Amino acid sequence: MNFISKPTAPESPSAIYVAARREWNERYGDYIAQARNWRAVAFAAIGGMCVCAAAVAWMGVHSRIEPFVVEVNKLGDAIAVTRADIAPTIPQAIIRADIARWITDVRSVIADNMAERRMLREAAAMTDQNGTALAKLRDYLEANNPSTLSTTEEIGATVQSVLPVSDRTWRVEWDEDTRRDDGAPNTVEHWNAIVTINIKPPVTDEQVLANPAGVYVESFSWGQHQ
Repeated sequence: MNFISKPTAPESPSAIYVAARREWNERYGDYIAQARNWRAVAFAAIGGMCVCAAAVAWMGVHSRIEPFVVEVNKLGDAIAVTRADIAPTIPQAIIRADIARWITDVRSVIADNMAERRMLREAAAMTDQNGTALAKLRDYLEANNPSTLSTTEEIGATVQSVLPVSDRTWRVEWDEDTRRDDGAPNTVEHWNAIVTINIKPPVTDEQVLANPAGVYVESFSWGQHQ
């Protein structure tokens, strides 16, 4: 009996490669898979951050802040709420009153120079700086200087009516009572004017105090009538 065993045949190179590959996969396959998963998670997170950033940017561009003004009474209760960025409609009564005040300030002549200057400042605050009324009013006051006229006479302008012609144009009628210091009899003249206005809500404290309604005379033409 032959107790000597036959030598085993060497494994083929392909079998050795497969075994080594299997060993490699068993040792490092889990690490590679984990690395791939983390990379996928990282890319997904970056993508989500980009989407959020784009959404925030879009909201910043398209969002609007709408300020409101809340009017309260002396007890602190809200009695009126209005949009601060939208000018409320000015009642015609206020427009008529402002136009009448402008005519009175410009056409009246009084002996009190301090009061006269206050009236002219008030009229200037109601005159549109970009309209034709400013230059025309300046020319009129240079030709009819109230300080000079007040040394010999006083003129009281009394507005009789202020009627709308269109949304921006108004017709004004008034009487001028002239009283002279030389003893001449008083005279009364009748005048009318066509006044075009602009509405510009005040934006500064100075404008609020000088012209709270924002009614500005843009142009005017006047003349005496019977």
